[in-house]
Amino acid sequence: MKPVFFAKEFENNNLTNHIVFICDHASNYIPRRYHKLGISKIDLKSHIAFDIGAKNLTINLAKKLKQSYFLSNFSRLLIDPNRKEVDRELIAVRSFDVDVPRNLNISDREREYRINFYYDVYHTNLAAFVKKKINKYTNVFLVSIHSFTKHSRNFDRGVEIGLLWSKSMDLLLPIQKNLNDNKIHFGRNFPYSGFHYNYTIDRICMNVDLKNITIEIRNDLICNQKGIKKYLVLFSNIFKEILNE
Repeated sequence: MKPVFFAKEFENNNLTNHIVFICDHASNYIPRRYHKLGISKIDLKSHIAFDIGAKNLTINLAKKLKQSYFLSNFSRLLIDPNRKEVDRELIAVRSFDVDVPRNLNISDREREYRINFYYDVYHTNLAAFVKKKINKYTNVFLVSIHSFTKHSRNFDRGVEIGLLWSKSMDLLLPIQKNLNDNKIHFGRNFPYSGFHYNYTIDRICMNVDLKNITIEIRNDLICNQKGIKKYLVLFSNIFKEILNE
């Protein structure tokens, strides 16, 4: 069985400020026994199965800045770690007009299996990972990296970057100032509201008050190495300033 998550900290002598970069939807991996949940190979490589470009950007940001990353290693179609257990979207039966046949009418036993062996394992280990950083560093920041799709039958999004926040604006304000200075077209709580779709970070911050932000990047802008390099430079410069404060 493949690991449920990957985590790494890059060596850094600065013990004051530290960023944990999180990527909830890093992988489109679905175990063979699920037969791709009944979707096509094309759909498995699309946004419905994972966040295109987010994994590479997350790893490269952590590496360049010598911080940490924590990545999922299963498709959100299997179970979505960025949803509450009671959410209807926890195990999606339809996404972007695509049916997910093997998620229809799943048994209680199968639902519990996915919660126990994917969802809970992911969150328990992420919480432990963050706790270790809190014990090691003076200030720990959480930065969740996602990507969103540009267009569908019902929308065409021109915004490049979305900044999702709910209770904490400490990272939002300096990041949006930098994006304004660089003339980047961004939106606050776009394309989703941080008050409703920020579960992973909210769950961690229930027990500890950490500065945090979720960053959504349009996936057609980070679908290749050239695009990833552009946003790697942009965000590494932004987070260097925050780390050096």
